[in-house]
Amino acid sequence: MAIATVQQRGAKAPEADAGIAGVDIGGTGSRLRVTIGLGGRSYEVEGPPATIVDGRSNVPDVVRDLCRGFAAQFGGRPRVAAAAVGLRGFRSMTHAGTLDANCVHDILSEELRTTSTAVSSDAVTAHLGALGPGPGATLAVGTGAVAVACDDVGRWHLADGMGPHVGDNGGGAWIGRRGLDAAARSMDGRQMGASPGLVRAAEQHFGRRERWTAVDEVSLFAGFAPRVIEAAGYGDVACREILEEAARSLADGLCAVLSHPGVAPVAVTTGKILLHAPMFRSMVIRHVLEKRDDVRVQPSAGLPLDGALALARMLVAYPHVVEEHVPLLAVRVGVAPRPDDSITLPRVVFPVVRAMEAKSEPRSWAIEVRADQEWGAEQVPEERQAPEATVDTVVPLTGERLVVGRGSRSRGVVPDIVCDDTGVSRRHCEFAWVEGGWSVIDLGSANGTFVAARGDAMPTTPLRPGERRWLSDGDRVYVGGWTCLTAREVTASVRPT
Repeated sequence: MAIATVQQRGAKAPEADAGIAGVDIGGTGSRLRVTIGLGGRSYEVEGPPATIVDGRSNVPDVVRDLCRGFAAQFGGRPRVAAAAVGLRGFRSMTHAGTLDANCVHDILSEELRTTSTAVSSDAVTAHLGALGPGPGATLAVGTGAVAVACDDVGRWHLADGMGPHVGDNGGGAWIGRRGLDAAARSMDGRQMGASPGLVRAAEQHFGRRERWTAVDEVSLFAGFAPRVIEAAGYGDVACREILEEAARSLADGLCAVLSHPGVAPVAVTTGKILLHAPMFRSMVIRHVLEKRDDVRVQPSAGLPLDGALALARMLVAYPHVVEEHVPLLAVRVGVAPRPDDSITLPRVVFPVVRAMEAKSEPRSWAIEVRADQEWGAEQVPEERQAPEATVDTVVPLTGERLVVGRGSRSRGVVPDIVCDDTGVSRRHCEFAWVEGGWSVIDLGSANGTFVAARGDAMPTTPLRPGERRWLSDGDRVYVGGWTCLTAREVTASVRPT
């Protein structure tokens, strides 16, 4: 996203000499880049990857060393306008309690003398660097693998990125581990999945075979992936099979996030593995297009480090747009620290980091939730009659989106608008304030979402999954076996309760 675009909408422009800092911490190394002013001098510092030491992540130490390396280049204690960190494994470390983002915020504030900081998953910064904050999807493949997409109302969706022990299927560490296994099979004299051509490469990379069972460093496995890819290019059958499986898995993850309603069929690939292995990237794209021939694959605009810098610029130019969403993005603007548990609570939404459109505030609207006998007569078997047609609930439309669905205490599913109707899906549809009006969008429900304008006959054709319909006062939305949701402008006779 161009900063000029935000400034045109009244955003705060960064000072001409203000520094912007971005940090990328991956599985094989880390980098910090600081840019001074618009088109000014740039500083860059490299460091080691982050690890877990005695049950705690050393990310704060890595960030501190990078900042001090920059200070040494700069020639004094620096001051920057904003700083953002994108790091691999942020979500899993947050859930496991091995990393407190407040420590990273504190170090950035102390070392760079800034009060605007962000700590995020590298999935977020990879997407911002490759595609920007608009709708579309990004497949990032480095040491790990993750697919991330942003839909047309600002929600983000994630596939994989679960770490080497659970997921990251098709990533560099996954490929390297499978390559070592193929070398071991060959040394045993096995035929299935064996690669004689990888034996010498494995001994050079991992050491003697007796040491292979002790290898557990993710970065070491990832460093072997280029040898596997190279062998596949020379015609090694086992390595080719490894890459085919990896490509299918990566394509499956990318198509999974592209399938969410409102995600534009635009995709970008990024990460060291795909950037430096065009043959492997072509295999991934081929499998994507076999699944989704409508997807437009375009070149990457930048790297995760560029995304971290873009996130830092957003903190300066339009701080209210960068919303904290745990466990993927932790934001601190100002001197007051976040509560200690600010990044430990589970969430199911992703960060909205795109420029807000100039628009009016939502007017007072509400949804009448009632059982409709006429609709129920067409949907419900005779032995199971719909409840009486009375107004059960009036729900105010607040915020920018509300999900309609059937709740489940055992599964922890509590939609914004709960419908006690067995024909309603857990996440059935959504009311959203978009482009100055309320709309309804089907979220891939089992039985469909039907819309009728005031005075129209009962609808017979459902919305397509992901299709949006703007609403007027009195429009009716039918879901499930008997539920009717009527959009109303709030008046004295219709008051939210």
